[in-house]
Amino acid sequence: MKFFGYVLGLALLSTQTVALTPPPGADALVACSDTIVRKEVRNLSTAEWSAYTGAVQAAFNDKWIDWFGYLHDRIAMTIHGNSMFLVYHRALTRDYEKILRGYNPSVAVPYWNAMIDYQHPEQSVIFSADNLGGNGGDGSNCVSSGVPGTWKMSYPDSHCLCRKFSGGTTIPVWYSPEFITHVMQSSTTYAQLRAGIENSIHGAVHLGMGGDMDTMHSPSDPVFWVHHANIDRLYAQWQAVNPNDRTYMIDGNGPDGQPATVDMLLTGTTKPAYTVMRLGYGDMCYTYDTIQAANGNADSLVKRTNQKCIKRPNKETEAIKQLPAKVLQQFYPSFANGTVNALENEMTSLTPHTPIGSNGNFTAPTPNEAFRGKMPVPSKLTDAWIKMQNACVEEVRELEQRACDMIEAFNSANYLSPYLF
Repeated sequence: MKFFGYVLGLALLSTQTVALTPPPGADALVACSDTIVRKEVRNLSTAEWSAYTGAVQAAFNDKWIDWFGYLHDRIAMTIHGNSMFLVYHRALTRDYEKILRGYNPSVAVPYWNAMIDYQHPEQSVIFSADNLGGNGGDGSNCVSSGVPGTWKMSYPDSHCLCRKFSGGTTIPVWYSPEFITHVMQSSTTYAQLRAGIENSIHGAVHLGMGGDMDTMHSPSDPVFWVHHANIDRLYAQWQAVNPNDRTYMIDGNGPDGQPATVDMLLTGTTKPAYTVMRLGYGDMCYTYDTIQAANGNADSLVKRTNQKCIKRPNKETEAIKQLPAKVLQQFYPSFANGTVNALENEMTSLTPHTPIGSNGNFTAPTPNEAFRGKMPVPSKLTDAWIKMQNACVEEVRELEQRACDMIEAFNSANYLSPYLF
């Protein structure tokens, strides 16, 4: 097995032209001549999904999946619970993508927007027998369907790929698009965004799936990669909302407890953090479909006077904007003051029922009125998970309380989430 090298690149965050002042060294990185686009799994064509899963199987055959599990496990305590989290996992996911593209140059790692599956995560299309397989079997917890249905892992020992849904045959409620939109709009610093994402949807997915995903060799599970592409998408969108200020913004503490800086070396490498903080340069030649789509959207940074056509916000966004002004001011500062950017709004028209390969030919069902005023509270992270992730207990519990407060306010306003069926 030939080692392709640990890929660390720089990335362009927006299709808009911005005037940035890169930190010393960043100006030496060369702009990409070809930028691939990462799409949500439900926006892929059947051919695109087949190409991706074929490359994943090839990487497994050549032991790359075991390698990434080993690598992540070896340095786990330094890349979680601190400001290394987002920048390191961005680099890790890009490295994985470059490995897959060695098998099929047409492949880009898709992202899985797990938030829209928050009501019944176990029913997500990602867990179907035709895709990445479902829960582990009784007793063995072995996944027996989908792409990894016959996998035998060699790290940390010889075993089948394992999943053990935390609710038995189900997975408790995750964090909703409404809450992640709150995180995106209320986070004014990198440290706030990192904590808001890592301690919510990131942890909920890992813990809810259980098995190998509830370990530090979690890259063994192919869901890890589409999940972390989604985490990186949220980071990239947050940066693109205000690229001049946020592209190279980093604060909070690094793994050593010292203040994080753009010159902080990514764990296990000689690469400073700034090399992965802007998409489209060096080896980080990718962007996201959401960032592409934001151009020309009425909620984007593009001024109305420069737009030829103003699109109306989708019905999901319109629903949340009907909340009382006090609720909007508390949880959605951008909605409240009328300056929202499409990239800090996770109220997407995708639904949990949208299949992979639908090519837009799918009519979503209507949300169930029985859930009006009954938005569910997401499950909490366990003490064991918090310890394993090197997370701050107070930071986690504060976030969970904020989610409870938001849902209480929504339910009091008789709000119906467009993702409850």
